Amino acid sequence: MLLLSVESENGATLTYRLQKTRIAVGSAPTNDVVVGGPGVADRHLVIQRSGETFTFTTAERQTVVLNGERRSRGVLNPGDRLRLGTVTLVFRGVVGSEVSLVEEKPAAVPPPAPAPSAESLLVRPEPGGYTQARIRLFELFSQTRPDRAHQLVATLHEAVREAEFALVIPREGGGPAVEGVVLASHWSGELPVVAPAILRELALPGRYVVQNGSKDGGTAFVAVRTPTGSLVALLLARPVGALGDEGVALLAEAARLLGLFWEQVERTDASFSNWELEARHRLEMLLPGTSQAVQVLRDGLLQAARGTEPVLICGAEGSGRTETARILATLGPVAGRRVVILEGKDAPLEHLRQELFGPSGKPTFTGAMGGKVGEARGGMLVVRNAERLPEPIQMELVGVVRMERQQALSSSTIRWVITCGEDPLALVQQGKLSSALFMAFSTRMLRVPRLEERREDLPLIIASLLHRVAEEQGKSVRGITLECLNALLARTFPGQLAELVGELRRLVAATADGDMVRCDAQAVKGTNQRSAAEGAEILLSDNLKEVVPRVEQLVIDRVMQKVRGNQSKGARILGISRGALIAKLKEYGIPDYRYLRRRRPA
Repeated sequence: MLLLSVESENGATLTYRLQKTRIAVGSAPTNDVVVGGPGVADRHLVIQRSGETFTFTTAERQTVVLNGERRSRGVLNPGDRLRLGTVTLVFRGVVGSEVSLVEEKPAAVPPPAPAPSAESLLVRPEPGGYTQARIRLFELFSQTRPDRAHQLVATLHEAVREAEFALVIPREGGGPAVEGVVLASHWSGELPVVAPAILRELALPGRYVVQNGSKDGGTAFVAVRTPTGSLVALLLARPVGALGDEGVALLAEAARLLGLFWEQVERTDASFSNWELEARHRLEMLLPGTSQAVQVLRDGLLQAARGTEPVLICGAEGSGRTETARILATLGPVAGRRVVILEGKDAPLEHLRQELFGPSGKPTFTGAMGGKVGEARGGMLVVRNAERLPEPIQMELVGVVRMERQQALSSSTIRWVITCGEDPLALVQQGKLSSALFMAFSTRMLRVPRLEERREDLPLIIASLLHRVAEEQGKSVRGITLECLNALLARTFPGQLAELVGELRRLVAATADGDMVRCDAQAVKGTNQRSAAEGAEILLSDNLKEVVPRVEQLVIDRVMQKVRGNQSKGARILGISRGALIAKLKEYGIPDYRYLRRRRPA
């Protein structure tokens, strides 16, 4: 078996284990060794074996630097270094005398061997002895059970006791390394750093990658692909020497089996259900409340976290649409995506194209796109107020999203999110939102409710935001006084959540460290006097049809606030039945004042 190592400028090393007598090297994906980088031709050179001698020949008009000398052909010895553009190819020679290089042409059928005599029989164990392991793998995937990911890793480790194994879902972080969500492992210490170049190599089917390491003996990376070709996970094993060819073949078979049953494993395996429990807890912390509107939003976010389809988030200005997208980026088996935001605006087309696609100002589908799209590779791209973008930019965005959806899932895949106003269909009818853009994103649509729709959640919202605002300002607050809370609850916030956050920032900024948040006297007084001022204004009207309902609403609101939402007590004071009171509460939209039933903070 021939070993060739590719060393990039950032220090990453990829090792190819090849069993051919003629090996093509170049930047095209059809080569045996794919080397990407400036100065590398589609077919740069060919390595040929003749007996125990290896020679190389470059393509027409191409050269390489062999051990510091520019050459177009030559003989290779173990340790020779070939420089191709910015990449170095290291010839490491042949390892494993029991393995011979195979010809590309089909071998001739050998003549039948004569039947051996009993004295000439030589009985040996099966190479690797992995028959039982293969049987257990097939049995594992022939039944539905919640621990298949862990059982797969355990089966591999039982077959190769000297090796360690891990099943990882890759995700690209903010740096040059690829992090991962570990689903199952039998691994000591930290998992190895996965260079993005490894995932690029594994994106091509029929390959596995060996990353050499002086301490761990090298790590093998095998891709787990779904039947559609999407790369969804990696199987890792070390040391490579403990695997041998049979062990690598067993690892590849396990990856293929897992890929065939991936959707089923994803639905039933406990390794995936664990993230859902954590996600539900996170959603309850970040989106507190018991109203129907916020429960629907939490369920929608959980459903969106299970898939990869584009997402449309609609809602009123200032309702928290961008924050909802940020929350979505923290959910799912592949969580922790970085978020890149593009603000929709009516600007010159060329300026928008450069901001979106990079200096070229043109959308390309080779993965080398710049701008916000290139920055969002492996993360989430949020286009805020998409209806404000000019229609040509909206259509170009649709083309990029569709092309991206046709490619296999990888660490550089983008999760697409757009936000728009409360009624997307109305925006389409008005010609502000392209119908093609709406159709591309409407398969997963989330609606962020207004504060008016979740008034009963306001105490929890204020408590949650107060803690976050205090952390933002580097302060520690002991809570909020009841008078200040009531003043905030009695207010309306036309600017929605953004206005509420702004008010809390003002209050926390005026609060001493370690103290309770208090409203100024003017705000509390204004809240208490609001009902009286509104009543005086209503009485100036001479129309009984307008005066009577408004006075009735004000009286019921004042009484229910006094009795802290106790409907039975309020009905007795008002002199009506409890059923009639409940009907009027719904008719006038009077808030539920039961949140006032609490002790005064110390």
